[in-house]
Amino acid sequence: MAQGKLKLAKKKPHRVTKRQRNPKAKARKIFKPKKISFRERELHKLDKKERGRLWEATEKAISAKIGHLELLKGTRREIEANEKKAKQKK
Repeated sequence: MAQGKLKLAKKKPHRVTKRQRNPKAKARKIFKPKKISFRERELHKLDKKERGRLWEATEKAISAKIGHLELLKGTRREIEANEKKAKQKK
């Protein structure tokens, strides 16, 4: 014989404390604009140019230390200008 009524109802969820909450779920979502402003585009272009210059300077410094002189000859335009001068002298 049963001692009492069966507990058929589901238990209520436990109380959620402050520490149990996920702060990232409650954080505001940040939506970046799809269209980039003109100023941001120009800054991005300048950043790309500066990275190129920095890369070139680094390559020259490393090649000077190692001894790869073919990298020290100059830019493509400088090399072409030197070739034209050499052809004109002949």
